[in-house]
Amino acid sequence: MANIFLCSYFAEVASKINEVVDFQGKHVAFIDTAAKFEEVNFYVDEAVEILENFGAKLRRLDVSCTQSLAVPVSEKDELFCNDEILSAISQCDIIYISGGNTFYLLNELRKSRVWQAIKNAVKAGKIYIGESAGAVVAAPDTRYATPMDENSVNVSDFTGLNLVDFFIVPHFGCEPFIDATRETMKKFGNSCDLRPINNAEFIAL
Repeated sequence: MANIFLCSYFAEVASKINEVVDFQGKHVAFIDTAAKFEEVNFYVDEAVEILENFGAKLRRLDVSCTQSLAVPVSEKDELFCNDEILSAISQCDIIYISGGNTFYLLNELRKSRVWQAIKNAVKAGKIYIGESAGAVVAAPDTRYATPMDENSVNVSDFTGLNLVDFFIVPHFGCEPFIDATRETMKKFGNSCDLRPINNAEFIAL
């Protein structure tokens, strides 16, 4: 069975993924750190509601190393010390990483031990669901996402989680990312194995 699911917009593909995963009773480590400073983050609460309606048991985690400066997406967000986050990841069935800013997410994952814990968990067979930024960081390298996301944290090491050997281009042909995704394809299409997907598509492997 596939254990890696990469999508642009989880709400659009959730029912199809549920047919494969069956979220009922599953424990989900839900990481929405990428959305912490995003003005638009409705997709986080949408995903939470959908997963809970499917019967999943969510543990919302903030992996940010600057938690005191972070703005919670909602009051339900839980802030844990690193050991508690690592424990949650080791005990969960599914790791879910939401959309938001790719480079903020990348930076926070790398600054913590969560980065390696996720890689080890997925290698051991735990299910990984990446939405938008969560899908981009699964790639070997994330530099190709610079036309789509602002590198406001000045990431210089663009190495991704390397869970897959290709590069998802989320929201392809969808507003407000039409120009950014086209620029991505034009700029990096010859050097990377880009896999463009729209909001109603996902890749499972």
